[in-house]
Amino acid sequence: MKLKLGIALGSGAARGWSHIGILDALHEIGLRPTVVAGASVGALVGAAYAGDDLAQLRDWVLTLRRLEIFRLMDARLRGGGIMTGDRLMEAIAEQFDQQTIEDLRLAFGAVATDLGSGREIWLREGSVMDAVRASSGLPGLFAPMNYRGKWLVDGGLVNPVPVSLCRALGADLVIAVNLNAHLVTRRQRPSEESANEQGKEDHETSQLERLADRIGQWLTPARRDSDDAPGILDVVGTSINIMQDRITRSRMVGEPPEVILTPHLQDFQLMDFHKAREAIKAGRAAVERAAPALNALQDMLRKN
Repeated sequence: MKLKLGIALGSGAARGWSHIGILDALHEIGLRPTVVAGASVGALVGAAYAGDDLAQLRDWVLTLRRLEIFRLMDARLRGGGIMTGDRLMEAIAEQFDQQTIEDLRLAFGAVATDLGSGREIWLREGSVMDAVRASSGLPGLFAPMNYRGKWLVDGGLVNPVPVSLCRALGADLVIAVNLNAHLVTRRQRPSEESANEQGKEDHETSQLERLADRIGQWLTPARRDSDDAPGILDVVGTSINIMQDRITRSRMVGEPPEVILTPHLQDFQLMDFHKAREAIKAGRAAVERAAPALNALQDMLRKN
């Protein structure tokens, strides 16, 4: 019987655009997963791949600029999150052919977290965009989603790289993508290359940070001790990265994949969705670094 290749795409906010580069590079070397599982942004990219919408999603994310991301942030201070996420999800939905999970070309599932019980929820049927939204509710940032009577938040809280779901969907061999292996421990200054690319937007790029800082001051009245102190997005993002990395390491001991890919994304902050070109490049580089392991995986597939 022919072995099925699966891919488990991990959570990681803006780092998730590297999944696009990974999937592109895997296709080029002849590795084409037929089973896809994702958490948070991994669910988003995974759904696009499973539904033949990856090229359209890639084209869109490459056009994103920081100011546009800011405009998509529907900020509010009630309802369980700083942002509803509705405006962003509407923009993302335009990049998809509206489908149900059952209609996708490949087997697909997304993982979310039940806010009431803390249990892991596997989303394997129904609306693709509902599953993606439910899996992507980053706590504190995006409001949770009421999905069939349960309030669901980011799947990365319980299963950041859902190898177990991938196998449950039928995968015999699994490639896992961990976006949180290289943690950000301090705020990074934009590289010279990034600054040149952003051009005339540079004088406006601090708007999202100013909004986050203002919200942070409302929530925490104490003044900063220095200009280098982390803002609220830094604190939330880095804390979640640390948590997810520890959970991922623990779960992979009991649920080991055949190959683990770890893109180098140290310079990426939580909301750096405008840095898609850099993230996609990092994803491709991760595939190149794992060439020996991927070659061995190909040999296993050829023998069956």
